[in-house]
Amino acid sequence: MAVTMAKQLSPQGLSGVSPSCSAFLVSEKWLRTAWACQWRWAISRSVLCGVMLFALGLVSLFTGQIAADLEWSRIRGRWRSKRVGYSTPTDIWKSEFANLYHGCSDRSPHFRDAVHDSESNGYLLIATSGGLNQQRTGITDAVVVARILNATLVVPELDHHSFWKDDSDFADIFDVDWFMNSLSKDVPVVKRIPDKVMMSMEKPPYTMRVPRKSTPEYYLEQVLPLLLRRRAVQLTKFDYRLTNKLDEELQKLRCRVNYHALRFTKPIKLIGRKLVKRMRTMSSRYIAVHLRFEPDMLAFSGCYFGGGDKERNELGEIRKRWATLPDMRAEVERSRGKCPLTPQEVGLMLRALGFVNNTYLYVASGEIYGGEASLQPLKDLFPNFYTKEMLAGNDLRPFLPFSSRLAAIDYIVCDESDVFATNNNGNMAKILAGHRRYMGHKRTIKPNAKKLSSLFKACKQMEWEMFSRKVKLVQRGFMGEPDEMRPGRGDFHEFPSSCICQNPDHLVIGWISMKPGIRGNETVRQHAASEVEISGDESRFF
Repeated sequence: MAVTMAKQLSPQGLSGVSPSCSAFLVSEKWLRTAWACQWRWAISRSVLCGVMLFALGLVSLFTGQIAADLEWSRIRGRWRSKRVGYSTPTDIWKSEFANLYHGCSDRSPHFRDAVHDSESNGYLLIATSGGLNQQRTGITDAVVVARILNATLVVPELDHHSFWKDDSDFADIFDVDWFMNSLSKDVPVVKRIPDKVMMSMEKPPYTMRVPRKSTPEYYLEQVLPLLLRRRAVQLTKFDYRLTNKLDEELQKLRCRVNYHALRFTKPIKLIGRKLVKRMRTMSSRYIAVHLRFEPDMLAFSGCYFGGGDKERNELGEIRKRWATLPDMRAEVERSRGKCPLTPQEVGLMLRALGFVNNTYLYVASGEIYGGEASLQPLKDLFPNFYTKEMLAGNDLRPFLPFSSRLAAIDYIVCDESDVFATNNNGNMAKILAGHRRYMGHKRTIKPNAKKLSSLFKACKQMEWEMFSRKVKLVQRGFMGEPDEMRPGRGDFHEFPSSCICQNPDHLVIGWISMKPGIRGNETVRQHAASEVEISGDESRFF
């Protein structure tokens, strides 16, 4: 072993010494030194390898972190641009990106045809609730529930007993024959249960009220057995009784009902179109505002609008109609963005966004709380101020006793407007916002009430230019731009994401819109979502 070690460690390999003498030539001290050298060399080699591996690990970790940061920045950039919305629109009258999308609610080839009336599981009767647009949501969902239950839908019964006290029936507001025919492939619809069936029923239709936002499983497990046993079931107070979350085919059915099957009667359409024509005669474009500043709305909100004890007493009495409403603190509700804007605040918001003094305004509203005194500040900001009463004159007289028919006229004029501005998140605001998105993302402005309330409090302490700039900033994401549509966001009637499709002649990659056949430097950037840098005092508004 000593000889082998000597050969390994001696520079000359002990080449001139015979093997028999080599062991004696290697002294014990020299061997200890050789062993120590080999041990140090082994340690040095291990340390060197360890250091190299450690350095390699650091490099890998560093590059990996850079890659992860880049990926996160990309994802965060997308999310923030979606969250914040487009940059302030260059055209306040319409979205330049609306032409990239269109409404789509056609049946898929896999969506089976409706069964014949005689082959269904029974008859579904619906009693709707609330005002016109609340009832409209109930009618839309009733069709979908009938489809889920494989039932025959009886034309829904409208609410005659709510706050509005309107005796109108379905056929007084909607074209019932069109409704039945347009849905014939989706759901069998009849005007009433046939007499032969009624006479054969041992008991009258079973009446029940289902929970709000009920799932299809609930209807199949709780309602279907009753329907099969009794042959007819009536669902009462039917508003928002079906969940937002349905499969895509049922969501598209919702859109076919709401945007195609529910067509107003001829008298309502004629006067609605007449009012639109009169607005267009005076101006090529106009804004429609759903003011929603009626006493019942203000009382329900629990907010205070500066009218002193008189206002508190009057709205307090109206509020007693809803026994289940909790006590609310007006300032807390306003800070949460739950209070409607006053007519003056609506006008200030629109002027700050860039609509000029001579813009034509159509105001859809019932009785305004405070009357002319409440409306005058809005009229001062927009002198070209019109309502259905001002435009229609005596033509409106046949409709005056019926609040739902008056609401239908307002619906038509608002839907046909170039810009629609809401003042709360009520049923008409939601339904119209969804309809306008479906029909091409027509400009729809929803006040960011939570942020605007802070601005209105401080507006007297700032110059108009600063106020206008801040209003434009807080309204980003509330202007009806296409990128405000996100699956699962809000109520489906307001954001019908399953029914909005991208136009086939545009390909959107990230934030670049390209037309087929365009390549290289011919590509035109349609949109680069950019964030506005906020510094100093402005940061408190975000």
